[in-house]
Amino acid sequence: MSKKKKRKNKKSLPSKKKKSYKSLIITLAVVLILGAVIAVSCIITYNSSPESAGIVKTFTCSKAYNASGDEVELGEVYNLRYDNYQGSMTLNNDYTFTFWMTPGAKDDGLHGGSYTYDKDKDIINATFGNGEKVKFKVARNPDGQVNHIEIPYQGYKVYMS
Repeated sequence: MSKKKKRKNKKSLPSKKKKSYKSLIITLAVVLILGAVIAVSCIITYNSSPESAGIVKTFTCSKAYNASGDEVELGEVYNLRYDNYQGSMTLNNDYTFTFWMTPGAKDDGLHGGSYTYDKDKDIINATFGNGEKVKFKVARNPDGQVNHIEIPYQGYKVYMS
């Protein structure tokens, strides 16, 4: 080979320094992209969590309405013999709940289960231990705090605050 050809070949080969910078830039870009993806997924997960929605707590019955929309005594909902009883619901941050509208045994499947929370609709999708599925509506004050949770129960709308 002639000297000219050898020089041409040497000029066309990238230097080690250029390769090093290129690799560093690519690695840095990949790390930044992965970091951004992780940060966004953490923010999305937190914003749709029950803690951030303000629903992780114990609620007690405060009002009830019949099918006509008239407010009724809670004793009517529980049956007259339970007029001093006050139902409750506890939503836990591990997506489980307990629900006590009327007295009963803990293992009968009607007093707890798991739930999902739909942030966009402000709905709690509850699944009881016996497989029954019920939607609970979250009602908020103008400042965004939970005012009450509306629960359909045996033809009534029960408000838990």
